[in-house]
Amino acid sequence: MTIDNQLDQASETESEVANTDGLMMQLDYAAPSQISQVNESSDSLSEAQTSEHTQHVALFAQLNRSEVNFHGKVKSPLVFRDSLLALFDVVSSDYRYVPKDRSAYTVFMQMRRASSNKNLFTAQRDYFTWLFDNDPLAFCILDPIIQVHEQGVSFEVFSRDEGCYAQLTLTNEIFEQSTKPTLGTTSIDYSAALFNGIEKIRDHQQTILDIGHEAVGLQLLEAKPETAEADTDSTVTTPTVKKQIIEKRINVPKSWIRALLQVQSAGQLPQDTIHLDPIALYNVLFKLRMHADVKGKRRGLLIELRPQQLPVIILEPFDITVTSQVSQQQKPYQGQQAKLIRLWGRRRLSLLKRLLPHADSVSVSLLGQGMPSYWTVTGKGFHFTFAMTGFSQANWSQSLNFDLLLPKRPLRNTLAASEGLSDSSNATLNDSNNDSNAKHNGLSVLIKTLENTPSTLKGLVKSLSANASLTSVPVSHSQVQQWLLSGTQQGLIRYEMATQLYHYRPLSQVPLDMAQFAYHNEAEKQAFDLISRTDAVQKFSVETVAVKGITIRADIHVEEDRRTYHSQLQLGDEGLVTKAECSCPQYLQHRLTHGVCAHLIALRLRYNQYDPNNTSNDSWHDTRVLSKRVPSKRLHQPKNKQESVQVAGYNSLMTLSSAPTLDLTALAQPAAQSHATATASDKTQETAIAYVYITIAHKKITIEQTIGDKDTRQQLVFNQPAQAKAAFLQHIARFEAKGFIENQGM
Repeated sequence: MTIDNQLDQASETESEVANTDGLMMQLDYAAPSQISQVNESSDSLSEAQTSEHTQHVALFAQLNRSEVNFHGKVKSPLVFRDSLLALFDVVSSDYRYVPKDRSAYTVFMQMRRASSNKNLFTAQRDYFTWLFDNDPLAFCILDPIIQVHEQGVSFEVFSRDEGCYAQLTLTNEIFEQSTKPTLGTTSIDYSAALFNGIEKIRDHQQTILDIGHEAVGLQLLEAKPETAEADTDSTVTTPTVKKQIIEKRINVPKSWIRALLQVQSAGQLPQDTIHLDPIALYNVLFKLRMHADVKGKRRGLLIELRPQQLPVIILEPFDITVTSQVSQQQKPYQGQQAKLIRLWGRRRLSLLKRLLPHADSVSVSLLGQGMPSYWTVTGKGFHFTFAMTGFSQANWSQSLNFDLLLPKRPLRNTLAASEGLSDSSNATLNDSNNDSNAKHNGLSVLIKTLENTPSTLKGLVKSLSANASLTSVPVSHSQVQQWLLSGTQQGLIRYEMATQLYHYRPLSQVPLDMAQFAYHNEAEKQAFDLISRTDAVQKFSVETVAVKGITIRADIHVEEDRRTYHSQLQLGDEGLVTKAECSCPQYLQHRLTHGVCAHLIALRLRYNQYDPNNTSNDSWHDTRVLSKRVPSKRLHQPKNKQESVQVAGYNSLMTLSSAPTLDLTALAQPAAQSHATATASDKTQETAIAYVYITIAHKKITIEQTIGDKDTRQQLVFNQPAQAKAAFLQHIARFEAKGFIENQGM
């Protein structure tokens, strides 16, 4: 990824710009966005802007996109400041693991010796020049996408490590508008200088937000010419605006855009939604800050869901449970089945810390193990949706698992397809082409409907059913939802999870070439082709061993090579691939240094179709992991019997027990009863997590129970594999009747 900022209007040829490794995006702004203080009146400013100590936030829009304008005075400057700062924290975050590299240190020492006789300014300039040439990722932050719509202003960003997505909406409730805004979508310049200026916003100062092509025109005014006579009737010349064009050319990786579109699309999939108090999220962040991760131990965030009970958050490996029972608005889990969902990347939740003082409620939408989770923080005048992907950039196994949840990405853009339909309307087409064209026509009509006004899924079904141009296409709930998913994957539609509204929001001014984003690479395309064949994957077997992981084996037959390759994968904890082997020439020569071969990807895709509950499976190897929180004795005696926990929003310090269970019901009591509350919390028993591993291996069943440091083991042998399978399912039902929950993330 490279970035080149130029202040002049010099352009490069297409041969110099073209790059097959990424997508070139050209962002032209009239000037860098900035925040300034207005102390003097001007003819171009209204009376509301001429007061002293006015903070003017000016965001320049793109010049090569349709004009978007917004002007309003901010009623809650602190909410406005903290929400924009949280947005910048997300777009600049990078949680990827960086191993130690001595080469950079060696080059730095060489440069240090070469610059020993130079002054400080020259040495610093040489260092940043070297850093820009050798590590351009340190400076690359893609500008956020901004949309001015009827409900307010929305910002969208994606992090540098391709793991976090954030959507901020500032509603009209937080603004006092004097002029009617111009609705549309554009990008704004979001730099470190703007971040430093936003940090200086205070509550006692008036704050004004301007968005548009000439947003900071008041900062670019020439000084007024002085006249010799004050009482002359000569016309006063209007100030002229300086022309200062900033041109950004960013070569964005295709994986970045592909992940951005995927996380947006996944928000429309079926999910489990729970509601938390902001104080519960605060305590999760507090405990994570006070407890460092233990190397070699679990680092998951377990969310325990039981029907008609409040959700419980468990921090591993400390077994600290966080509950929230303060607010009466809290809703119990409405699902029909108990679930235990494990999330990873919990440290990324610290990006929400700026919003907690202004939050009224927090809702969490869960897609499943290793899938993205959506954390929506809602307050007065704003709602902030933060999405964490369940995989890192290197975890290709979970990435492929995520791809299978979404419908197949179209190979061409809907807008281009609709133009092709109009050109070929007089041509004679067969039935299959008519069906395909009808689907593209339906999505085009849906996009035109969203251009006029945002709508919910029910509203779209109702409006499209009454549309006369869709008589040949059955407009149903599932069909409209499929169109919405396809439009979101193409970067044409944005889904707002807090309001459940769909907005028309083109990601770029030029429609994306979807053929570039259908697959990660050529190996993944070949793997999907192999999976579609009936005889490509042969002798598929799954063997699960308690604690150690899952071993997947299969023979991948490639008809073009006239050969059959033996592939094997071992999935360890958290679904990560710990070992991979293949007999293909690519693996034998390069191992995994040149990427994953198509046969291993096909094996991983085939495993996603494996159903362990299916009795027709030939493999009699399976392991189920169940867990339950049980009261136990004090496993780890702390040095101090009590610790003080300061809760945001309360003036006094509540002395709570140092037990891993945080019982927040004490906060609902008056401060005068703090002594009685502390005595009651001391009686609360500590909890530990009991794990049960039930393994079936052909005719043998092994049951292992683990509570703390104590382990018990039991083996059962049967005469027939079918008898062992029946007993295996009976033992699972027996433990579930005792309150155990199946832990699929083990």
